[in-house]
Amino acid sequence: MREFAPLRFALVGLANTAIGYGVILLLHYGLALQPLLANVGGYVIGGGVSYVLNRRFSFGSDRPHVQALPRFIGAVAISFGVNLLVLRIALTVPGLPVALAQAIAIASYVVVFYLISRYFVFGRRARVPGR
Repeated sequence: MREFAPLRFALVGLANTAIGYGVILLLHYGLALQPLLANVGGYVIGGGVSYVLNRRFSFGSDRPHVQALPRFIGAVAISFGVNLLVLRIALTVPGLPVALAQAIAIASYVVVFYLISRYFVFGRRARVPGR
């Protein structure tokens, strides 16, 4: 399964984005929550979907939740920090459109998040000899 991990990761990203966005719209328009609260709700649900699907579908991980979930949250935080740093740098490039700067920052998030997820969050646990 791991040989298709990048493709599976991309599919999970599309799914979690669609679900998260749908939840944001539902919370805002359906339940009349303020946009910021609706956004938080959508990201929490989308993040949960991302965790579950990436753990099983993208990486086929056997790492226990007690280990993987904190690592996943850390991966999101680190990736978002890289995203903000890249965006800040990209916005200083003369003539670079904001939309392109944002796209570059998003791409940096995706690459960093994939690498951390594959090798740290959902990577195979080391086997103990004799077990």
